[in-house]
Amino acid sequence: MYNINTKRLIKTFTDMAKIPSPSWKEDAMRAYIRKSAKELGASVRELPCGESKNLLLTLKGDAKRKPVLFSAHMDTVTPCENVRPLVTGTKITSDGTTILGSDDKAAIAMFIEALRYIRETGMPHGPVEILISCAEEVGLHGIKAFNMSLLKSKHAFVFDSDGQIGKIVLQAPYHSTMTITITGKAAHAGMEPERGINAINVLSEIITRLPTGRLDHETTANIGTITGGRATNIVAEKAACVLEVRSLVLKKLKAQEAVIRAVVRETAARSGARSAIARTMEYAGFTIRPDDGIARIARLAMERVGIQHQFMVSGGGSDTNIFNKAGIRAINLSAGMMKVHTTNEYVMIRDLVDGTKVVLSIIELMK
Repeated sequence: MYNINTKRLIKTFTDMAKIPSPSWKEDAMRAYIRKSAKELGASVRELPCGESKNLLLTLKGDAKRKPVLFSAHMDTVTPCENVRPLVTGTKITSDGTTILGSDDKAAIAMFIEALRYIRETGMPHGPVEILISCAEEVGLHGIKAFNMSLLKSKHAFVFDSDGQIGKIVLQAPYHSTMTITITGKAAHAGMEPERGINAINVLSEIITRLPTGRLDHETTANIGTITGGRATNIVAEKAACVLEVRSLVLKKLKAQEAVIRAVVRETAARSGARSAIARTMEYAGFTIRPDDGIARIARLAMERVGIQHQFMVSGGGSDTNIFNKAGIRAINLSAGMMKVHTTNEYVMIRDLVDGTKVVLSIIELMK
């Protein structure tokens, strides 16, 4: 089933891998996708988002069949300049000086090859929508800015999880960030340090009192950045840190946030400093049952092409979280990427082929 043109698929992926596409600077990548989609009979809409644009590709099909949405993101982490893909008999790597970009260009290559297969074979299909978002790697900005009312599909299959083809992510966490700012009192550090309140010292005590790392099997917390002070001869008046909390359970996330607030306020007050906390919910979590309709479609699509499925729980977020929050039933599937965000990144050629087969199988199942 589905005789995939592997040589062409590899070329599509490696061509895209060579295109630098850091977050917010995806113009060249977007142009490549736009050109490929139009050549394959899909309509293309470019939708502004900050300094970049999202792409919505639409392939018309049998209106009696249910429309289906596929999604991936076009930006990558750095270093992504001068990527030199190396193709061996079984896998594709970078030359070790850059990332490869299979996160998430492997998925886009699968989508393009699926469109080519449909065009060449005349495979029956319903309407197909493909959303390629920008600036995903720096906070899911592309999908957050996208107008969901433009979509016809009620089911979305996001190919943005690592690992070999077959992984089906059923659960992903809620994620919030908190910025803690401590204001002390400046004084000359050599002449009258006792007149000052060192905000760095206060913040340091707060950080040592906060539980971080893996708090339980569903919850994590991490201090990400710290700033403060102006010079060594000034008792630091300002200090701040940014931290995150993630949990598969919203109640647990809020409970941890409450612990953080209590520690910050008590420590600052005891030290005579002032505190401020700014909190942002980056995205909501989601939970999908194994017997849910979209999970069943993913599982059956894999079974049809001889791929063993594996239900998973993820500790990271993706565009999938935003789709589900917006009321579009979405699930995250693996795209074959390995050791992502490192210069050791690679993708197995068989996973590019298998992923394309899964895309086509999902399309055929949507009736």
